[in-house]
Amino acid sequence: MGRLCPMNILRFCRSDEGLCHAFWMKRTMPGEISSTTHQASSSSLMFKGVCIGLALFAGTGFACLFEYVGEHSYPGVLQSRSTTVSSNCLAQVRDVSVKAGQTLVPGDLLVQLVDPRLEDRIISKRREISELEAEMNRVKVAAEVDLAWRRRELDAEVFETQLKETALAQERLNKQVEQLAWKDHLASADSLVSPMGAELNNPFSSLTKQLHLPDERRLQAMLREDAAAASAETLAIQVTLCQERLTRLAALEKNLEEQIRKGSGVDVIEAKLNGARQELVALEEQSKELQIISPTYGTVGEVKVHSGDQVAGGGSLVDILDDVQRHVVAQLPPGTAAQLKPGTKVTLVFPENDKRIGVISEIPSHVTSSSRNGESFVAVKIEPAGKLWPKIAIGANVKVMLP
Repeated sequence: MGRLCPMNILRFCRSDEGLCHAFWMKRTMPGEISSTTHQASSSSLMFKGVCIGLALFAGTGFACLFEYVGEHSYPGVLQSRSTTVSSNCLAQVRDVSVKAGQTLVPGDLLVQLVDPRLEDRIISKRREISELEAEMNRVKVAAEVDLAWRRRELDAEVFETQLKETALAQERLNKQVEQLAWKDHLASADSLVSPMGAELNNPFSSLTKQLHLPDERRLQAMLREDAAAASAETLAIQVTLCQERLTRLAALEKNLEEQIRKGSGVDVIEAKLNGARQELVALEEQSKELQIISPTYGTVGEVKVHSGDQVAGGGSLVDILDDVQRHVVAQLPPGTAAQLKPGTKVTLVFPENDKRIGVISEIPSHVTSSSRNGESFVAVKIEPAGKLWPKIAIGANVKVMLP
């Protein structure tokens, strides 16, 4: 038999048309030739139309049938770059806030975890801080009362010392004046002549008169001068002691509050309180880490946990898919994969016979065994090329056409 194609079909139809026309001419009587000739013409036209329709149908079918002649189809799966979000510690899932296919932006809450032991530690630490704050307030009040009493006593002592210093300074001044008077009059005893009426205005007139007395009284005046000098020196020492006392009291006043704080235990409790607050901040930071949020843009892939599940440290929670960086993983026989090289363009047939072009970007050097039939294959990665791929679900099946 010859090759069955549209041209052969048309030739066959044309030959059948001649045979039919001869048959009708042979069967028709001479008187009926005119009428039958018209019928034969109508039948011939109808027959031609049917033949042409059959030829077109057969041509289309053969075109579809032989479209992939010489090409082989291999299974593939649409995939994308994914980010797996994991748990940082052993915890329990309290709530899952997302579902598969949901669009995400950075910061969206994915999963709320809860750690009962961590919550107990936070509650206990807050209770400890409350107790320390109450103890701090009590100790501060007691320290303030003690400080007030100490300052009152200190102020009283300072006041008394200042009064004493003033009195001693005045007495010292008097003794110094007395000493100078005795010394001056003793030096001028022999040559001193008081003018008329001078004794009325001279406060030391009595001393002057005594200087003119015999030597015994002169000796007494000299002794009084020495006594006044000695008293003035003693008073100067006492004034100095008072000033030193006032200096020590001022230093005590300056450090009084700090000493009372230390003595009453305010510093110790304050240090404990600050330490407890820092520990609480650290615990609350750990609690914030139990709020699992999205680190990137994308679409929720597989949600691997449910409310009430226990997760270990490092356990997977949610897969986030990158819709932009998609690719197809084709399962090719090792022999076929060995004949390919990166950069080779292939035809991809998506669902609903939507065809696109892809380019091979990665050919692994190892094979993978199928869990279904045990056959080995090479997972070849194919990335987009040319027209944008259709928007279909990640994980959809894709045909990979290779020559």
